[in-house]
Amino acid sequence: MKRSRSLLVVVPSLQEAWEDVIGPWFDQVLPGAWQRELPSLVVVPTRGQANDIKARLTAKRSSHLGLKFVTPSSLRALLARDDASPAAQHAVLRLLLAIAANEMEDRPNESEALAAKAVARAPAPLLRALDRLETAGWRFEELGLPSFAPVVRRFNELLKKCCFTLRGESDRACLQQSACSGRQFSHLLICGFDGAHWAEWFLLRTAVELAENATIVLEEPRENFSDVDLCWTGSWEEICGEGRQAPRATAILGDSLFSEMEMRGGAKITKCFDFLIGTNFSEQAEAITRQCVRYLADEKCTRLGVIFPGVGALPRLVASSLERLEIPHNDGLGHIVPGIFESAEWQAWIELQRAPRLNSFLRFLNALPEPSIVSPKISRQVFEKVLHESYKEVLLDDLELLREFCAARADDKSRAAAEALRVFPFLPARATFAQFLEQTYAALAHLEWKQHVLQLANVAHDWSERIDAKFSRALFLRWLEEAAATSDAARSAAGDHPYARVQLLTVARAQNQEWSHLIFAGWNEGAWPPPPGAEFARAEEIRAFNRSMQQLNKRAARQGSQGEGHTSVRENQSLYLGPGEQRAIALRQFDALLESASEAVTLVASLVQEDAPERLWNPSECLTELYLKTRGEPLTQTTLKNLQRATALLPKPAAVATDLQQTLIAFNARRDSSKPAGEYDFALRPNESYRPVPKLSVSDLQRMVSSPAIIWMKRYLGVEAPEDAANPWAATTGKWVHDWLANIIEGGDGKIFSAFPSLIKIDKRIRLAADERRAALQGLCDLSGKVVPDWWNSGWLNAHYLARHLGAKIGRAKGWEWMATELALGREGAVKIANGVDLELHGQVDLVLAQNDAGSFAGQKIWIVDYKTGSTKELKTSDLHDNLVKGTTLQLGLYALAMRELGAAEVSVSIISLAVKNVAPQLSVVDLAPHTDVFAELAEMQRTGVFGMKGEIRPAFGYSTPYPLATLQIDNDILEDKWALTHPALVLEKEEWEIW
Repeated sequence: MKRSRSLLVVVPSLQEAWEDVIGPWFDQVLPGAWQRELPSLVVVPTRGQANDIKARLTAKRSSHLGLKFVTPSSLRALLARDDASPAAQHAVLRLLLAIAANEMEDRPNESEALAAKAVARAPAPLLRALDRLETAGWRFEELGLPSFAPVVRRFNELLKKCCFTLRGESDRACLQQSACSGRQFSHLLICGFDGAHWAEWFLLRTAVELAENATIVLEEPRENFSDVDLCWTGSWEEICGEGRQAPRATAILGDSLFSEMEMRGGAKITKCFDFLIGTNFSEQAEAITRQCVRYLADEKCTRLGVIFPGVGALPRLVASSLERLEIPHNDGLGHIVPGIFESAEWQAWIELQRAPRLNSFLRFLNALPEPSIVSPKISRQVFEKVLHESYKEVLLDDLELLREFCAARADDKSRAAAEALRVFPFLPARATFAQFLEQTYAALAHLEWKQHVLQLANVAHDWSERIDAKFSRALFLRWLEEAAATSDAARSAAGDHPYARVQLLTVARAQNQEWSHLIFAGWNEGAWPPPPGAEFARAEEIRAFNRSMQQLNKRAARQGSQGEGHTSVRENQSLYLGPGEQRAIALRQFDALLESASEAVTLVASLVQEDAPERLWNPSECLTELYLKTRGEPLTQTTLKNLQRATALLPKPAAVATDLQQTLIAFNARRDSSKPAGEYDFALRPNESYRPVPKLSVSDLQRMVSSPAIIWMKRYLGVEAPEDAANPWAATTGKWVHDWLANIIEGGDGKIFSAFPSLIKIDKRIRLAADERRAALQGLCDLSGKVVPDWWNSGWLNAHYLARHLGAKIGRAKGWEWMATELALGREGAVKIANGVDLELHGQVDLVLAQNDAGSFAGQKIWIVDYKTGSTKELKTSDLHDNLVKGTTLQLGLYALAMRELGAAEVSVSIISLAVKNVAPQLSVVDLAPHTDVFAELAEMQRTGVFGMKGEIRPAFGYSTPYPLATLQIDNDILEDKWALTHPALVLEKEEWEIW
């Protein structure tokens, strides 16, 4: 095939070349572009540059009908449309590399085994290096890194077996095929590419070979040029011949060599530099929006670019602010719109398959829109409750064990839960790729996720059968997460204007365009230049790798055909851009953007880190150097704070009217300490007919005096924070001990009381109940082929000791002949506490001792005992009111007063724990009688639904239950004043410092 006609033009800048080179090319090509048989093509690095060219053509009233604008990714797709073998996705390549590394983890050579483990856990860095090496035309073996050689060899074998190639090899093969292929383009224009685009070298050359007429426009290397840029230009000259130099733009000379201002002694007009500092992203976005409004009001503002280091929260906030002000703009970054594979239920399913444990299963169950797919016989709430109760009994976070435990129980709810877990599909621990896919399809079909199956079928092609190696479930799930992606970038209607004056872009997308004003947003430390990404080896190995790459780059370059000083790459090779070259390119791109702004530049940064507001966030080195250069003084922390205060004073644009009156009313009402709690303070409205009376547990009543808002949300809204599962041993130990101590009496025959057993019988029955618990778990583990962990045995021994110790204390009690364990209260209706004081509650008394056997409590002398597995001290009559208000004595006080109302003649209460030495009655109902106002206030709270708020949401010292709904903190002094007005009987008589 006849060689294409190619023209290379080297210009000072693309903006200056528009009139002499780029504009005339469009004038020549556009008139007949739509009539030609072959399309005409314009190749630019980014979509932003394509929009810039289209805007110029539109301004000239030139139609670009018949002209295609493409970026490297779309050009690659255009050239590969006739390729029968689909290109391998990066997710597939990462999977193959991880499989190769996984197979090498057990090699006898320690360095090779460690390298394989590192690659298996994070294959992306090594794959990136291999891809760049392939593009540069080198083999990994030439670098001299023997630790990774076995992994790379196995990876190449898997590539060959699956008929895959890396992108560099595909581009090189495409270039070789283009020499004998027919023409695909009539006219081709390549502009905006430089030494930063060596990865596209073979792709661009292929496009030139397939064009009848090709024009390549390159920019002259700038002052901070590098060998990478010189070699880029020289390599094109080697292919296309010596580049034609475009004439430099010269200013028209008048009668004088100086301007009027300069002759009057004034300085030459230069662009204006501003520096803005916001406390965080929110303030920074607000400052950027105000600066945009200020710039747009300037008649010289023809094109305004807001430049971000990358995607994230800041560009989204800026775009939202511009939309709120109805400012048309082009949101070049957009925001992610999740698809079916980004939904909460899919993410929860992935996590469940990765770690089939209780919490991951419950997260998945709660994420499902329709949980009946998993549990058709029981509701979600019942299923969750059954599993929580089973876990507290077994204390092993293993779904298989929990399933067998539920199946062994007698109630229908537990058996239904076991059946749901039994039919739920889980992926195997190890399998081939085809087997994993088959099991995944079955699991998705069980959940009736048909759309997911169709999408996965498009991702996994026939190559899945070629991977016959078995690998772990974790590697497959990682591939599934990466490959099954349906998210897309979207933008608002106000941000969907490609030719708008305001452009939101990244640094790379803003290159080679004309700007009157620029705003660099988010320019903090680590933003620009971007920090180097994670590498595949240790630091010293990476340094050796970079030294080797420098030598390979020198070997790849040679003297060109134009003699001394002309450098180009050898055939079938390109340059490898390492961390040093990438940093230099990033700095050069920033400098080029600064030069492209004709009127003004603003740099914006945050004062504190977004994820750690207590830590200051230094500005980037680019911002710091530019401030020193333009202001003549260093940028200190004091200066940053002064800039932050000045930024807050920028004029605010007119805000869109919104109705915030009701919010303001609620805000002020919650902070009015002169009024009791109202409808905005976790309380029902006083004059409404809605008056449910929730039945409260004794534990709820205890927490009502310390955290009333949490109980109000739980009982009236049905929301509560998830249980803290970080250390379940304390709760489980308490439950086991109470259960075992409940078995110290003989089986009931319908009577309230049973005979007081001897100390030997008490100990024997406790040991028997504890051994049954241990044997039951051992049976479950044997059934599942698992071993009881040592830490479980240790926890069981601790509970065993506590139960026997407390049982021995009870066995030494004298003067009591009868006892009842786990005595229920509140099952038959409201519990009477005093005259006119009734509480809807339910509770269970650990132990009731009596002197006589009777069918009721009338006339009896009763002693109520509460077991504590911690180090709780005995009850005291001093400060009894405050102990009731704090909740420490409230539970036993309720039991004692309720027992008195049942006819008991005398009632005493006690706590028995490791710290209590004297086992005897500690408080009597006579001591509690003067404090019935406390219980009356609790009954009033239950009747009216007016709870209020108390205590700090997140105390600096100590632990508090998290709020299930987002709640603003109120000053603690205000809360105490409102609490005293709302519930005067529940106010402490002594301050905390008086008790100390």
